[in-house]
Amino acid sequence: MGLLATPAAYAGPPALPPGNGRRILLLGAGIAGLVAAWELGQAGYDCLVLEARGRTGGRNWSLRAGDEILETDSVQRVRWDTGEHLYFNPGPARIPHHHEGILSYCRMLGVKLEVMCNDNRGAWMQDDAAFGGQKQRSRTVIADARGYVAELAAKATDQAALGAPVTDEDRERLRAFLRAFGALDADLVYRGSSRAGYALPAGVGAETGRLAPPLDLRQLLSSNFWQGPMQFGELLFQAATMLEPVGGMGQIGGAFGRRLTDVIRKNAVVTALRRTESGAQVTWREAASGIEHVEEASLVLCTIPFPALRTIDADFAPETRAAIAALSYVPAAKVAFEAKRRFWELDDAIYGGISWTSRDSTQIWYPTAGINEKKGVYVGAYIWSEETGRAFAAKAPADRLAATLADTELLHPGASAALRRGVSVAWPKIPFTGGAWAEWEPAARADAYPRLLAGDGPYLFAGEHMSNINGWQEGAVRSAHYALAQIGERIKSGP
Repeated sequence: MGLLATPAAYAGPPALPPGNGRRILLLGAGIAGLVAAWELGQAGYDCLVLEARGRTGGRNWSLRAGDEILETDSVQRVRWDTGEHLYFNPGPARIPHHHEGILSYCRMLGVKLEVMCNDNRGAWMQDDAAFGGQKQRSRTVIADARGYVAELAAKATDQAALGAPVTDEDRERLRAFLRAFGALDADLVYRGSSRAGYALPAGVGAETGRLAPPLDLRQLLSSNFWQGPMQFGELLFQAATMLEPVGGMGQIGGAFGRRLTDVIRKNAVVTALRRTESGAQVTWREAASGIEHVEEASLVLCTIPFPALRTIDADFAPETRAAIAALSYVPAAKVAFEAKRRFWELDDAIYGGISWTSRDSTQIWYPTAGINEKKGVYVGAYIWSEETGRAFAAKAPADRLAATLADTELLHPGASAALRRGVSVAWPKIPFTGGAWAEWEPAARADAYPRLLAGDGPYLFAGEHMSNINGWQEGAVRSAHYALAQIGERIKSGP
């Protein structure tokens, strides 16, 4: 949720020695595998990418009318109307402006981008523990909390409270700062602010507007708004400018796939990995027919998420196997509906952004795409906490939809009537993935991660899980570049 290391300055892909037709096998056609295949191909390597699914992109995925969602125990079909803006990103759905790696590939591939509204002060915050469970505007919560904090700080501007020598001029400047910071009145008291919104908006003539009274401080403290939602838009990985591909995040995986058609084998399920004298042997089967094939190469770059990799019969070293087992994945889930009417825009003046609830749905996403269109795709739930995510994944798809609609009614009473044809994606149940993104425990990050980063004989690893930018496509790009540099060093030093 944004508590991540800042990516190092982007230097682009590493320079590779000429491939001269040398063969490299890549497992998985997610972003890391696609980036690596592209760069290796540009350098003259003979690449083959084995992808278990019938599409490219991995978790980079956009769902539209007619698409199918296969989970381990259910199948759903998207039965929405067609339209450029009628799509759902069950995986990554935003690109921070400073994620230069993935943005550079969008530029190279010709993937058009648009600004995405991620943080919207006009959206809602709702917590069962505060305000009787009634929703509050995000702007009101943030402005009132800031005002109260500034007022309390202003009352503590004497010498003893500050704990350091302070001149009268310093004290006055501090008070002036707090007055501006919290929108305090001349008496350094917070009585509400236009930042928080109006009970009666301004209009014409005598309609000068009336400020909304401040929210009760005790109720603010009783809520969990201050444990995440209030700071959300200030987090490095969540702050504006946020971007998204026009037509859905899957445009990136699709564009790579069209460039790499000749080197990607789809519906190719890897079943075994074995070392050989000259490298490694990969056994895979055709998903439809079950026919098995064997491929050999000097190096194998594995980008398969670890929950799926654990199911493959591989002769990894014991320490590698233990390191792979040490990594856990976030059990995230999303639910989306086709909305016959864009009620969030028409009734609440919400154009893009996210609302928050203490209920299981956690976040509600409003589309930036298709503003003022008749219909839209409403993401009624985005869940990522361990306990809630596991429990939600265990529900049948129909039960997930019912639970999400019940939560929607808290923030948008009556809106359920406009929502139809819902679908859900619970990442723990998605074959060949098994989780939304990697989450390293500190001990495993310190011990297991370096072991995997070094590789294991002919096996190298890449993917967002092999970066310090977990949960973001930028991590997949950076890890692919790291693995490419390793391949280059192996080629230079090898026979």
